[in-house]
Amino acid sequence: MDGTAATPAEGRHPGGRRPEGHRRRTVLRGAVAGVATAGLAGLALPGTARAAGATSTGAGTDAGPTLYIASDSTAQTYDPYYAPQAGWGEVLGQFFSETVTIANHAIGGRSSRSFIAEGRLQAILDQIQPGDYLFVQFGHNDATLSRPERYTPPADYKEFLRNDYIGGARARGAIPVVVTPVSRRDFNPTTGRFNVSFPEYVEKAIEVAAEENVPLVDLSASSRAYLDGVGIEEARSLFLHVPPGVYPNRPYGTIDETHFQRYGALHVARLIALDVARLDVPLARRVRNTAPPRHRPDRPGAPTAGLVSHEGARLTWDEVPGADLYRIQRRRRHSDEEFTLATTSPIPLADIGGLAEDTAYEVRVIAVNGRGQSAPSAKLRLATRPADLRYDFGPADSPVAEGFVGVSPETLYTAERGYGFTDATNLISRDRGPGTDDLGRDFVAYFDGRYEFRTDVPNGTYAATAYVGDAAGSSRSGFVFEGGDRGQVIGSPNAVTRQTFTLIEVQDGQLGVTVYGQTGHLNGLVITRVG
Repeated sequence: MDGTAATPAEGRHPGGRRPEGHRRRTVLRGAVAGVATAGLAGLALPGTARAAGATSTGAGTDAGPTLYIASDSTAQTYDPYYAPQAGWGEVLGQFFSETVTIANHAIGGRSSRSFIAEGRLQAILDQIQPGDYLFVQFGHNDATLSRPERYTPPADYKEFLRNDYIGGARARGAIPVVVTPVSRRDFNPTTGRFNVSFPEYVEKAIEVAAEENVPLVDLSASSRAYLDGVGIEEARSLFLHVPPGVYPNRPYGTIDETHFQRYGALHVARLIALDVARLDVPLARRVRNTAPPRHRPDRPGAPTAGLVSHEGARLTWDEVPGADLYRIQRRRRHSDEEFTLATTSPIPLADIGGLAEDTAYEVRVIAVNGRGQSAPSAKLRLATRPADLRYDFGPADSPVAEGFVGVSPETLYTAERGYGFTDATNLISRDRGPGTDDLGRDFVAYFDGRYEFRTDVPNGTYAATAYVGDAAGSSRSGFVFEGGDRGQVIGSPNAVTRQTFTLIEVQDGQLGVTVYGQTGHLNGLVITRVG
């Protein structure tokens, strides 16, 4: 959770007032207003995050309390450059009356200990006044054992909360509010239920709030319940899952299971406001805008498709006023299947995946807001393409999946072969044996290293599906295609995860993928030129 935006300004506006036009009053709806769908591969979107220096919002002529936030990158305010990334702290003011000023001091990469060590808590305590509030949410970085400047044992975390945050606020007549760590997109693939993120820190936060008799916002519980309700697939739209070629600062897309895009930050902020409304504190009377809108969105127009690959396509459609989210459904043509959820998106563009090769489908779009969902759009018919290349990675003597070409650490690239590793030094391979299919049972890996695989292909635009997993443990692999870092795929323990990467541009007759990360697993790779 490294900080990726400028440090929030640490002062409050004179007299607690906000600059003219500083707060946006739209809540959830309109988070992507103005999105243009003027291209399939290069859609340009305006920034939706607030400027990094704008960290205080609220307070009209009837100035009320200031709500200070001490937290990490999940709550941070982001410069528009990082759109659509947003923290819950930068949008929290939308759920309180204009009499509340939000002073967001959250900053990425900080733990309860390092936030104090850097003087950031003291900066808050130097300004906070009687009747103000201090919201404290840490845990994500406290748990990072590999980063000693951040790591804070759970017992120490509890005492920092007690002595420094709670004690510091109370000594100045302010009201401390303990917030448990917000959930990550971390789930059990068997049950489909979300796991408790950083459970030891959640437990200590709850304990210290009870022992010190201070208000508690159990964001861990409320966010996990919300994620369980929407499900694994729809949860992607809350987190920073960004398709390539959409936002100028993210040309290769983003896969991030911890941080939020604006749609997710708004939902998390709303959960916090709903919990505050149930607390026995004066701030509860200033909660606003948590009710759903009066009307459901209208029916979307039919989508159009491009970049069709072996397992998906890019869909676009016209934005629907009042919609917060779009659900994309699919079914095979000429079948009795019901439509099922394929993916979701908070903008009128989505990369649909998980389709079978060389198969005809019908897809449709449904617009959604807090009141409910629209009628489905007209159906679009599309047919996926057959894959061009399929590689199964593992030991030289392990089974090879049907239709795939086996690749082992001994498979080095040559012009005659046309595919292989550029250097297999330190590359390992394992076969976990029966228990899963031939593609999932074996893999190559390089722990905390990197390796490159190349294959000859005609120049053009490609999609590639990577299979990552280990039947005996967990996996975490990052992917760089043609020089563009596409982020990391975190495999669920004892399972294989499939991730498709789109808009891979080949201009030199070779498609190259570099794999890196904590484990660097790679089980399979399927490649198709899109059309």
